[in-house]
Amino acid sequence: MNKGNRYQSRILLVGEILLLASTVVWDEIREDAVWPVWLYLLILGAGGYSLINSRKWLSSFLLIGLVGVGFGNFGAGVPLCEVVSVSAFAFSFALLFRAVVNHCFFNPGVSKGDRILGGIAGYLLLGIFWMSQSAWARMLHPDAFAHASTGEAATPTELLYYSFITLTGVGYGDFVPTTSLARLIAILNGLSGVLYIAVFIAALLERGTDAGKH
Repeated sequence: MNKGNRYQSRILLVGEILLLASTVVWDEIREDAVWPVWLYLLILGAGGYSLINSRKWLSSFLLIGLVGVGFGNFGAGVPLCEVVSVSAFAFSFALLFRAVVNHCFFNPGVSKGDRILGGIAGYLLLGIFWMSQSAWARMLHPDAFAHASTGEAATPTELLYYSFITLTGVGYGDFVPTTSLARLIAILNGLSGVLYIAVFIAALLERGTDAGKH
């Protein structure tokens, strides 16, 4: 194995950590600003490219992201445009998640350390994905996710917090989904977190057993 490629997942993981760290200024950024979305797409795209090493994949990822940004920015308030935008972002996340899963679960040449880093990156990606879907529900209904005590709508930063709290199964209950779509997103979010951990641990154990046989 090429020692220089032993930890390919670290680029994506570091990018995700930087993305999460940037949430401290999210509430100060105008919600219609486009540059943060492009910055995040570039960061995630670089991470995915480090796993796949395919320019075709990177071009597809960025092109789909461009569709999402374009329809979301210029078609704001138009239901069809918003659906196209959210669908494009969901598909781009699916491309990246597939790259992570293939790298961590199905690539026999990946080191154990890189497999673990990639698994963590995939878990963080799930949280970011469900935040984007929660933002869509909030776009359709501003109070889709609200403070349990005050009823005020959740901010983008609070949506990310809610997404990860639900993903990990902690569920403090300080924010609640108030619409049918928001509740569906919460259900799928929680289920995906539990299932991902189960599959990831099973994959690690299976790889460890296979390595022991050899």
